[in-house]
Amino acid sequence: MSAEDNDNYYMLEEEETEKSPLNFAAYEDHERQEEVEEKEQNNKKSTPFGNLLKIMFNPVQGWKSLRRSQIGVESLQSGCFYPLLALLALSNFAEFFYSVNVSLQQVITQAVIAFVAFFFGYFCVQMVLSWILSKDIFKIFEEKFGKEYLLISMSTLAMFSIVTNILPMLWPILIFLPIWTLYLMFKGVRFFKFPTKDEMKFFVISGASVIGVPLFIDWILNEILPY
Repeated sequence: MSAEDNDNYYMLEEEETEKSPLNFAAYEDHERQEEVEEKEQNNKKSTPFGNLLKIMFNPVQGWKSLRRSQIGVESLQSGCFYPLLALLALSNFAEFFYSVNVSLQQVITQAVIAFVAFFFGYFCVQMVLSWILSKDIFKIFEEKFGKEYLLISMSTLAMFSIVTNILPMLWPILIFLPIWTLYLMFKGVRFFKFPTKDEMKFFVISGASVIGVPLFIDWILNEILPY
C-alpha cells in the first residue's frame, strides 16, 4: 500500500468513527444539540396566549410545551393573565345591553370586584397552598412551572367568566365550564413529577383553591362594597 493510500485509509477510518453509533460522546453531543434546537424552535413559536389555547385544546402537549418553553412567569402575567383580567372587568359592562335597571356605579363596582378577586386570588392561592401542602410538595410547586400552572389555570377561569358575562342567557350551561379548568389541571399534575401517592392530593387541594379562593374574595367584596 502506498503512502497516499495509507493516508486516505486513516482519513476514512476517522470519519467513520466520528459518525459511528458506537461513538457515544459524539452521539450524546448530537442529542443535546437536537434538544437545544427543539427548545429554540418551541420558544420562537410559543406565545403566552398561544400556550393557553394549546393547553385548553390539547392539555398533555400544551403542558409539556409550556414546561419546556422559556416563556417565563412574567411573560405569562403580562401577555395572558393581566390582559384577560382587564377584559373580564370590561365584560361587566355588557350588562347594559341586558338590563335597563342597572346603574353605572353598579357595573363599575362589579368590574372592580371581578378584577380584584382574580388579581389578589392568584397570590392568595399561593398562600393557601403554602399552608396546606407539605413542605416537600410545595417546594416543587414553588418552582417556575408551578407558578405557570397556577397562572394558566386561573386564566382559563377568567376567560370562562368573560364568556358568561357576555352571554348571560347561557349561564345554566356555562356554569359548568370550571370543570374544564379542573380537567386541564388534572392533566398538568403529572408534569410536576410528584411521587404518585401525592399527585391526587395536590390536584384536589390546588383545584379547590383555584376555584374557591376567587369566589370567596368575590363574595366578601360584594358584601363589603356598596352598590
